[in-house]
Amino acid sequence: MKNIEDLKRFLISTFPEEEIILFGSRARGDASQHSDIDVAIRGKEKLKRALAEARFVIEESRLPYKVDLVDLSQAPYLETVIEKEGVVWH
Repeated sequence: MKNIEDLKRFLISTFPEEEIILFGSRARGDASQHSDIDVAIRGKEKLKRALAEARFVIEESRLPYKVDLVDLSQAPYLETVIEKEGVVWH
């Protein structure tokens, strides 16, 4: 994976049943060249293992950005941010 579109495709294929939401500076449109990518996953079940595996694949990829993957069931405080600025990828 080399770019954000590759990341999006990877996450959709990895989490086909979950909602995938971009948030943070990249969703707001005020990201700098070095901004990380914030992505929330909203699923029906605990995603701990799948998120750990996805994080490993992303870290080992050629993607030139840091990616923060968040399980919304473990971070309910982000719901307000997601509602305000989130961009649904899937």
